Amino acid sequence: MVRPGLCCISIKLKEMGFNFQTMTFKRFSSLDKQEALEILGDRILNNMVVTNETIKFCGNMGYTYRISSDLFPLVTYDEANIELEDLPNYDAIQDQMDNIEQTIKATGVRLSAHPDQFNVLVSPNEQTVEKTITELNFMSSFMDRIGLSKDHNTPINIHIQNSKDGTREEISYRFLKNFHRLDENCQARLVVENDDKLNGWSVKELTNIFHPITQIPITFDYLHHKCNPDNLSEVTAIHRCHETWLTTGCNRPVFHYSESAPGNNPRKHADYAIEPINTYGLEFDLDFEVKAKCLAIQKYKTMYPVF
Repeated sequence: MVRPGLCCISIKLKEMGFNFQTMTFKRFSSLDKQEALEILGDRILNNMVVTNETIKFCGNMGYTYRISSDLFPLVTYDEANIELEDLPNYDAIQDQMDNIEQTIKATGVRLSAHPDQFNVLVSPNEQTVEKTITELNFMSSFMDRIGLSKDHNTPINIHIQNSKDGTREEISYRFLKNFHRLDENCQARLVVENDDKLNGWSVKELTNIFHPITQIPITFDYLHHKCNPDNLSEVTAIHRCHETWLTTGCNRPVFHYSESAPGNNPRKHADYAIEPINTYGLEFDLDFEVKAKCLAIQKYKTMYPVF
């Protein structure tokens, strides 16, 4: 059986008023420091409430859930120079994290994360690497805080984001070197995804070169493979990726599904999924990376009840 996964936002909950909130550094720095901290704290508390409600929703619907990457605006931003403990409502935020942990235990919802694309562990810019390490460690520490297991059952998925600064082998070894700079709990969760661009990392390259060097599991993305197959069939590619997770003791990978939107850019994600998904008899969870979010999952399940 394959379980569908909701990515970040529920359209249904959004229509009910459960919206994630952010804050720019420009706005933050334009205010008196205390006022800025109060506003930021209220927005982060709101994000914890929305996360909790979304996990409840996923539990009721039988979905897995990908945590939003924007839960803690500015907290890892160097120029803001703030810690969660600086927020006036820090205790209330901690209480809401306790509620999230209890909701996860009560519902059994599986959680994952997919930090933004600016996270590049193999960047030639050391400052970028340091920011990436800070960001990934913070996400992993939050996952710890809400009681998630420190393994690939709660994966943090990223792209390599570099295919030009060296050979594939050199980049893989550089990735491994910086990977070991991450906190151990973050290392235990990190997985890497295949790219959609033709010069990006294909499943073939990730499974032939990157994985043997790093032993890091490979996330299979259906649309990315369709855009960048590298002469590898879908059935062979998905089996190769699946096997990389099994070696870590995780029997249910988290893979990604989307389809091309109408137009000239096949990499652009569609609003809905309409094509039958071939799972090739494998067991995994599948994040629906389509713009209509939960509405798309619901529609897909009416079209293909076996899913």
